[in-house]
Amino acid sequence: MENSCDAGSVSAPASAIELHALTKVYGKVVAVDALSLAVAPGRIFGFLGPNGAGKSTTIGCMTGLLEPTSGSVSLLGQRFNSSSVDLKRKIGVMPEGLALFDQLRAQEFLKFQARMFGLSEGITNERVGALLAAMEIPDGKKILSEFSTGMRKKVAFAAAVIHAPKILFLDEPFESIDPSAVAMLKDWLRRFASQGGTVFMTSHVLETVERFCDEVAIIKAGRLAWQAPICDGVALQYGGETFESLEDVFLRVVGRQETSLDWL
Repeated sequence: MENSCDAGSVSAPASAIELHALTKVYGKVVAVDALSLAVAPGRIFGFLGPNGAGKSTTIGCMTGLLEPTSGSVSLLGQRFNSSSVDLKRKIGVMPEGLALFDQLRAQEFLKFQARMFGLSEGITNERVGALLAAMEIPDGKKILSEFSTGMRKKVAFAAAVIHAPKILFLDEPFESIDPSAVAMLKDWLRRFASQGGTVFMTSHVLETVERFCDEVAIIKAGRLAWQAPICDGVALQYGGETFESLEDVFLRVVGRQETSLDWL
């Protein structure tokens, strides 16, 4: 799917994701501060920021894991909160920390996940078999706690997509996964977006985001600092300046750490 910078030439579609003044406060700490943004259907959207910027907290509020202090989340044109069961069936989540049931085998965990979303036994067996085979996930006696980090990532991705969601929330989806599997996942996600699905992903690998995503937002201290489409041959702008790469924009937005290790 090609990136597009001329989306304004046609009537704008309804947002797949919309945040309005989203705020999350822990005691005296404001983790997300009046964050507003919108993501159109069919987009692969990169959500960036330094450690502690509020990315995981934002995704927690968008997926029902956390209740916002104030503001609102809308998914697929409907107001969303932790009680929105029907909307939860239309999203897939690959969270930070990989919440897997470690004492189960991969097949058992994926079947449990499918049943949680109400899939029939026939569809469950078909999709579990297809995912295990396509992602080369072993279906032996090994339980999930014995899997490598990369293999656990594959299982988490399979669990996120098994019910054919409309929106995918992916936290560092390609980290620790072997290059051939990453290429396959990217192909799947591009096809998913080309058919109207929406991908909302975080990553600290800026080169991957720049080459893979259609649009990117950067948050700093819980606030939206920059948002723009990413298009081949189109320079990136911030604060009246022109930048050659997403990395340059990111460092300009969040600042560069200047630390000297004289002994190294």
